[in-house]
Amino acid sequence: MYRLVPLMLMLGMGGILQAQDPQFSQFYANALYLNPALAGAVGGPRVALNWRYQWPEAPGGDFRTYSASYDQHFDGIGGGIGAQVMYDRAGEGNLATTTVMVAYSYYLKVNDVLSIKAGLQAGIFQRSLDVSALRFPDQIHPRLGFIYPTEENIPNTSIGPFPDFAAGAIAYTDRYYGGFAVHHITEPNQTFMDNDNSKLYRKITLHAGMMIPLDKGTRNPTTFISPNILYQRQFNFTQVTFGGYFIKQYFIVGALFRQTGSNPDAFIALVGVNKDAFRIGYSYDIAVSNVSSAARGSHEVSLVINVPYTKKAKPIKWKPISCPNL
Repeated sequence: MYRLVPLMLMLGMGGILQAQDPQFSQFYANALYLNPALAGAVGGPRVALNWRYQWPEAPGGDFRTYSASYDQHFDGIGGGIGAQVMYDRAGEGNLATTTVMVAYSYYLKVNDVLSIKAGLQAGIFQRSLDVSALRFPDQIHPRLGFIYPTEENIPNTSIGPFPDFAAGAIAYTDRYYGGFAVHHITEPNQTFMDNDNSKLYRKITLHAGMMIPLDKGTRNPTTFISPNILYQRQFNFTQVTFGGYFIKQYFIVGALFRQTGSNPDAFIALVGVNKDAFRIGYSYDIAVSNVSSAARGSHEVSLVINVPYTKKAKPIKWKPISCPNL
């Protein structure tokens, strides 16, 4: 659904761009993008690489998103820091967005059970558009197709960089966790036209879940089920993703369903391996919406590297969050 507006622009159906953000089905594998409060959430250095290929079978479209991030907890500053670079490309018109963000999260121990992290994020983003690849109605000949030059005028093919800000918080225990985030707090104007106002609307995110051990009789359980829910709203677009994961020592499988407003969107199947410092995940979105006849699904791959503290390192003075990493 968040790809609909760029497609409309490329088809010449409007001059104002009101795009929604890219989405990731493996939202906990891209923690900084989900919620800035998750910066430093696992303690030691964490590197996350994410790639999403949306609707590869869709005619006339090439929708890919790349993300790389780093975060770590530091006792000296009372929390975690993180940085992220993301590149998103949408459609034949190559509507490209480059984003660079940094985040800080503060850790607060409420008691022996409950902990809270609150985070702030600041960054910039820039958009560019390949106008030569766009097609407009005034180029169409009734029998010969697109043969005429267009009279449409898009004065700017690159806009930005624009400042962008986000904030979030998360509360968690050994078993439960829940948080919220607000992105694009200042709603920057992102139009390619000189006289138009096209806001990048605020995005509200709510997420929650739990880790339920199945081998409760052991001191260090390795088998869990983890139900989760994610709610997001941006302008008049809403979506809810719900489902769960089964974790058995090194392996994780997941099944989730995404609902956009009153319309079903996709069933998400996920598999992953968690071995030592490495977590590798693959998910496939099976489209069940009206676009399924032309765009059957989407691929997503994640690689997360959690570098543990060595025995000689100073122990951290806080409690890491326990949640699925994919």
